[in-house]
Amino acid sequence: MLIAIFAAALAFFILLVWYVVASDPAVRRWTGLGSIVAIAAASALSLFPLEKNVKLGLDLKGGTSFLIQLDGQPSAAARAKAIEVIRKRIDKNGVAEPIIQPVGTNRISVQVPGLSEANKAETRNQLSKVAKLEFHLVSPDSDSLLNAFHNGGTIPIEYQILPFVQHDLKGHETRGEIVVKRRPEMSGKYVKSAHRGFDDVGRATVVMDFTAEGQDIFGKVTSGNVGQRLAIVLDNEVQSAPVLNGPILSGEASISGGNMNADEADELSSVLENPLETPVKLLEERGVDPSLGRDSIESGTKACLVAFVAVMAFMILYYHLAGVIASVGLVLNIFMLFGMLAQFHFTLTLPGIAGIVLTIGMAVDANVLIYERIRDELNAGKPLRAAVESGFGRAFSAIFDAHVTTIIPAIILMVLGSGPLQGFAITLILGIVANLFAALVVTKNSFEWLLAYQGLQKLSMFHLLRNPRVDFIKLGRVLSVFSIALLVVGVATFAKNRDSLLGVDFAGGDSVTIGYVHQVPVQEVRDRLEGAGIHASSIQYASESGKLLLQTRFGEGEKAGQLLASAYPQADFTAVGLESVGPVVGDELASRALLTLAIGLLGIMVYVAFRYEWSFSLAATIGQLHDVLIAVGVMALLGREFNMTLIGAFLTILGYSINDKIVISDRIRESWRAGELKSFHDIVNRGLNLTLARTLMTGGTVILAVLSLLLFGGRVISDFALAMLIGIVAGIFSSHFLTPWLLAWFHGLAEKGRGRAPAAVPVPNGKA
Repeated sequence: MLIAIFAAALAFFILLVWYVVASDPAVRRWTGLGSIVAIAAASALSLFPLEKNVKLGLDLKGGTSFLIQLDGQPSAAARAKAIEVIRKRIDKNGVAEPIIQPVGTNRISVQVPGLSEANKAETRNQLSKVAKLEFHLVSPDSDSLLNAFHNGGTIPIEYQILPFVQHDLKGHETRGEIVVKRRPEMSGKYVKSAHRGFDDVGRATVVMDFTAEGQDIFGKVTSGNVGQRLAIVLDNEVQSAPVLNGPILSGEASISGGNMNADEADELSSVLENPLETPVKLLEERGVDPSLGRDSIESGTKACLVAFVAVMAFMILYYHLAGVIASVGLVLNIFMLFGMLAQFHFTLTLPGIAGIVLTIGMAVDANVLIYERIRDELNAGKPLRAAVESGFGRAFSAIFDAHVTTIIPAIILMVLGSGPLQGFAITLILGIVANLFAALVVTKNSFEWLLAYQGLQKLSMFHLLRNPRVDFIKLGRVLSVFSIALLVVGVATFAKNRDSLLGVDFAGGDSVTIGYVHQVPVQEVRDRLEGAGIHASSIQYASESGKLLLQTRFGEGEKAGQLLASAYPQADFTAVGLESVGPVVGDELASRALLTLAIGLLGIMVYVAFRYEWSFSLAATIGQLHDVLIAVGVMALLGREFNMTLIGAFLTILGYSINDKIVISDRIRESWRAGELKSFHDIVNRGLNLTLARTLMTGGTVILAVLSLLLFGGRVISDFALAMLIGIVAGIFSSHFLTPWLLAWFHGLAEKGRGRAPAAVPVPNGKA
């Protein structure tokens, strides 16, 4: 899956670069049109039928809930290990996005979205299979020992009899037995990875790669027992028993099952790669409704449509014909994005929608960048054709850098993260691919056809600002003090009230099961509980079993059940069960998330330092952290609960923030290289003033979209939208006030270190 996504992204980047550098206008026109038609057709084929190919997550559609029990009384470490193994088995490609959390001391709840009957059977098997893998030497007298045993004899104490299922080339099964040493030569804990392979006659096998220590042990076992048979034993059943014809020092072994098909090989490799060593038992299976509630989803869908239409209307009113072209590109952008999501079998959840919102914001920004550059060229007196060509060329650097700096942390999240983090990352990566195609191919190709055959003579655009002259650095020194003070107070509030602010996703809580006769709308239940000060992170109906499932903070579960029973007597709510549940985001998942975000920020710093200079890089990174921490702090001051929904919003803010700062940095670098001004202070201010209209335009369209979510999206989505609104406003502020002030300060420090006066302006090291 990950390889396929990387390959698709690479192919699109190659196409984009070739299209941008192609010199023959006719070749560009026909190549661009052909690629647009091909991608639109491929997206349509991938999408329809929608209900089959567009998979929605638990929060949007519901799914199947499994309750499994671990054998005995496992330790907290064993339970955490089991949760991690289950997550890897079910969500090995980061596209299923299950919800997994501990229940009580020895049970685990697993909710998987949109399972078909065939997939349910596979999931049951994945959840319950222990996968105890061992390697045993086969007795050289196996056949004679078996004959003696079945005639009343005994087996030596150091040996045991295990079942052995063999298959011929036609897939016929022969069940038998084999005598192996009781003590294994090696256990499965030394298996580093497992994947599907094929033998010499084309049969599916499972190839295992050992760790460095495992490779050494396996090499010694095979070297010392040449000519003997080695049994590969899975869950006390021999899978194969090949003869060791020589030492195996490559650190690789394989399991062949005769009639094993590719899907079975994939399933077995997943189990071997993630061994669940604690025996488990499946206690319960039931269907569950969307965790966001059907009414929240309907209002959220309405809000998204309103936002989409509002953004397109705004672009058309401001840019006229160019706005129409941008709107066509935006429609194809979203169409292409959903087509790729369907093609890669991605499960769309609310964190994924956060990635789509960021995609729309970046798509609008790319068009605004291009159009503002075209306006500059027209104002400089160039004819329309030359202005369009030059505008696209000048905007390319900023668009490319902005998308690359957004894709760096997304790739790191996809590779190292898990669960919702991977879902957000994959959506964002595919969105970036669609963005670049829409901005650099669809928009440009539309202009090329209009200029070539429709006799387009001029472009009219509304002009928001004309030659602004704001001293952003001077204002930044003053205003940043208030911003940083707000940040400190907000973060301190979060630290002080952390236990009460963290929702069930992070802290665990009560799981309440309530029987009912008549359903009450989820939003009505949520409002009633919120009015009583009870925070319900999840409200789901299990319609088949007549149960309402609630998850609340610790100590609120019993109160929630009593409140609903008294408030809705017609529903006949009856408490069925109350138990504690652990967090969805465990310590390991949280630590991995923080690590991947830190590595992502470091990757951005390195790239920006390479393309610009270290002072740009450091100032932009501090600005990113400022924007996210402002959103965290303000949400804490407002007393909003922190859950996975807010994590999606914070990730979106991080991506939007660097996009904004890269565009401004590109203009500052351009002014710097032009050498028109001698003072670095003036150079920065000039770049900021030149991008002010673009910042207000892009920020305005994204704020318009977020306001639609805030006003029409319902209670659940409103927290997500509010956090994004705060972060976007913080991003606009930091991009034009905090980051420039820091940039000027860092530049002054660098100049002093070089022994130059601060007014000296060296040529930047970055490449254009």
